[in-house]
Amino acid sequence: MRLATRLAAAVLGSGIAFAQAGHDDVVRVDPALKRLAGMITALGEPDAEGRIYSFRGTPIGPPASTPKEYPPGELRGWRLTFLAGQRFSAAFEVRSNSDSEITVSAADGPLNGIAVRDVFVVEEIELKR
Repeated sequence: MRLATRLAAAVLGSGIAFAQAGHDDVVRVDPALKRLAGMITALGEPDAEGRIYSFRGTPIGPPASTPKEYPPGELRGWRLTFLAGQRFSAAFEVRSNSDSEITVSAADGPLNGIAVRDVFVVEEIELKR
């Protein structure tokens, strides 16, 4: 007999009330920190000086949030961090977003060096400069 089963039997036999608790499979618990992991699918157009400040991406990972869950402008002020590629660990502040494109603030410098298939995460947390 497993320890948990023996403990439950002892509690039930002693007259102490025994309760079980948990979540149904259909209950969704909101995470304390919202985040979106993704992979770059295309680079944004460079400005006149060749600096890139935007890219297109697609969500990855379980559970992958779709861009539709984050309407245009929703990611403004969130922290963008690269998890793979030449810009690994570089962090930027999101200036704006559309359904599939993310643009960063020029204050953090350009995204030059990113490439298609680089992995990133966008988190609802302030970028500490």
